[in-house]
Amino acid sequence: MKQCLLFMLFILLLISCSPPEISVDKGVTEELAVQRKSVISNLSYDLNFHIPVLKSEHVTGSAIIRFRLKNTKQNIQLDFKGDTTVNYSVVCNKKPTELRILNDHLVIRKSLLKRGENEIRMSFTCPDWSLNRNPEFLYTLFVPDRASTAFPCFDQPDLKARFRLQLEIPAGWQAVSNGSVSSREAGDSVKILRFCPTKPISSYLFAFTAGKFDTISRTHHGKSYVLYHREKDEETLRNNVDSIFKLLFRSVDWIEHYTKIQYPFEKYDLVAIPSFQYNGMEHPGATYYRASSLFLDARATRQHLLKRANLIAHETAHMWFGDLVSMPWFNEVWLKEVFANFMADKVVAPVFPEFDFDLLFLMAHYEAAYSVDRTAGANAIGQNLANMKDAGSLYGSVIYHKAPIVMKMLEQKTGKEKLRMGLQQYLKQYAWKNAGWQELINILNPDQSAELPEWSGSWINEAGRPKLKATLSGKNLVIQQADPFDQCEFRPSPPRAS
Repeated sequence: MKQCLLFMLFILLLISCSPPEISVDKGVTEELAVQRKSVISNLSYDLNFHIPVLKSEHVTGSAIIRFRLKNTKQNIQLDFKGDTTVNYSVVCNKKPTELRILNDHLVIRKSLLKRGENEIRMSFTCPDWSLNRNPEFLYTLFVPDRASTAFPCFDQPDLKARFRLQLEIPAGWQAVSNGSVSSREAGDSVKILRFCPTKPISSYLFAFTAGKFDTISRTHHGKSYVLYHREKDEETLRNNVDSIFKLLFRSVDWIEHYTKIQYPFEKYDLVAIPSFQYNGMEHPGATYYRASSLFLDARATRQHLLKRANLIAHETAHMWFGDLVSMPWFNEVWLKEVFANFMADKVVAPVFPEFDFDLLFLMAHYEAAYSVDRTAGANAIGQNLANMKDAGSLYGSVIYHKAPIVMKMLEQKTGKEKLRMGLQQYLKQYAWKNAGWQELINILNPDQSAELPEWSGSWINEAGRPKLKATLSGKNLVIQQADPFDQCEFRPSPPRAS
């Protein structure tokens, strides 16, 4: 009996000395994002990817992640959607350890960390989820939270980082990334490209493309711009290339003048990708476009030409609105889109004087926005996002159509010049950082009056289209508007600036 009790006591001691089980939520919760932002700064990634010529072979990689840690009160969770059956060899601050993925996270125990500068090194096999591999090329697409499908990282927009990239690619391939190529090593079958470190950018904006691409370059104001493409039809190239660069240069010049901020990144290259998922994606230094959106048919109408011009201006505007200043959390994904649309219309309108842009705006947005916003299930522009894995659910007509209407109303309320000066201050104050709608409202409301915040709160944070009631008072027609859900007496409307 005594021996049995001693054995049980020994087992209890072993259990008590074992590391406790770690509770990890799937995805990046808002709570986790806030906690990491509060302790992590000075973040950088050194990334190396080996890309084999055969699509059947795995892409492999390695990472050196450096960051400054405010304290070591909690474990650190790196986001990574790698092979969950593998124990990854990780070296944290020169201490090797074995780590397994838990709910898409690699958990670094606080005992391995230190206050101040930290370094984590690891090698891995990349899942193909976001590498978009084709027999002759691949391209990454990490928006909104898919950088962690390719490499371990802190996959949230407000932990901006500098990325330094090395690619090992087949000798006959080209590659482009956010930074310019700093060095090349060419062998018989493999080419090694090293890229300059980026400015601080969010993880979803990091990108690279590799494959059999041709290039065309143009120079504007002493800076070279390069178009990477796979188009083989010479007539298509002749009909489009000069127009594409002309639209790009106009967009850059116009936005630089409007914002009083020079193009903020090292370079601006375009990548025309066959069958790309979107019309464009605003990776700084390597902006992606669907090839068919750039290379138009010789019979393209003025409407087609306008659509292309607006697309190029839209993606260019993102370099300032979305890339230089990014939203803190993806619940404000609408904000970068509404800024880019707002600027694109201003860039393009003088080029197409035959179009009535006020009428086009009305036709494009009002019916689409209100047909959804008048329904009982309508959501507000500003939505809650508890977890980054659900960011895709935020998209819809309210974001793409109601939000532009509210932006137009804001300009009417403040006046064009006041809004322009406010946006200039917004970009300068939060350059290389994160800021949202409320930060802009604060800038536009220096006297801290209640009117603008009340208007903003109503139109951004509340759903529904106001009910309108028209009555005759003598010879006057009186129109009253009320909250569609009867929660308040009326919704403030934006008087036109005098």
